[in-house]
Amino acid sequence: MKNHILTAALLLASPVLADEEVPPDLPVSGEEEAIPDLKVVEAPMDPVAELIAQAGSPYIDEDIAQQRFDQIVAMGASALPTLASTFRDGKASDFEAWVAARAMGRIGGDGAMNTLIGGLESPRIILRLGAVSGLELLGDRRAVEPLQRALFDKAMTVRASAADALATLGDRASSKSLVEALNLPGNFHQGQSFFVRHHIIMALGKIGSIAGIAALMAVLDESDPDLQLLATRSLTEITGMSFRDNNLGSTAPPTEAELESWRQWWAKREAADRIEQRTIESK
Repeated sequence: MKNHILTAALLLASPVLADEEVPPDLPVSGEEEAIPDLKVVEAPMDPVAELIAQAGSPYIDEDIAQQRFDQIVAMGASALPTLASTFRDGKASDFEAWVAARAMGRIGGDGAMNTLIGGLESPRIILRLGAVSGLELLGDRRAVEPLQRALFDKAMTVRASAADALATLGDRASSKSLVEALNLPGNFHQGQSFFVRHHIIMALGKIGSIAGIAALMAVLDESDPDLQLLATRSLTEITGMSFRDNNLGSTAPPTEAELESWRQWWAKREAADRIEQRTIESK
């Protein structure tokens, strides 16, 4: 209101100019000033970012989203800067971050690996999950140690995914970390196993290291028949032996006779190892 009053006061205080006193540089009454044509300049759209948005959209048909993902991968190393930027961008959606992580895993390279390893330390669970998935796809043995650390992540989904990734990489040295992670307190609730232990038991079998046998034998003494079944399968993968009744289906829990056969085999194996060790020490 004060501005209106001030404007009116200034108008009233100004002398009225006669027609001949109108300055020549002012437009003549009735004429309109021409408006210049202005070109609309649009910011260039990053084609990789656009493909990421489409591949990560929950509203796009799955087949089309997969096509967009394949297009990103086909771009190779040229797509990595945008993929890394999207992955690190706190404003990127969970879907977009997941797409970026897996695309980097498919494309590979040191830059992709370093970005994904860095993602294992992110406060966002989806980034840690994406990092594990990307490293599994990348298949570089240099990721084994970071993935071993991920077995002790605070999120069970990350721990389970890390076990799967280590199983894919197949480095037998990771069996030690898997054994340590198997019985973490966070993998139990009121004495009951969470799903993450299933993944660890299966990973021990796929890796095939004899270092995992003792831990798997201990699982046979647990009361969970599903875990017992997984443990016997992993023991068979490691040793090439099976004590399973041929009349049982592959999904049936192990019988007490099967479990006892494994225990007897292990007792003989431990006794033989002790004798061998004493022989070595006496030389």
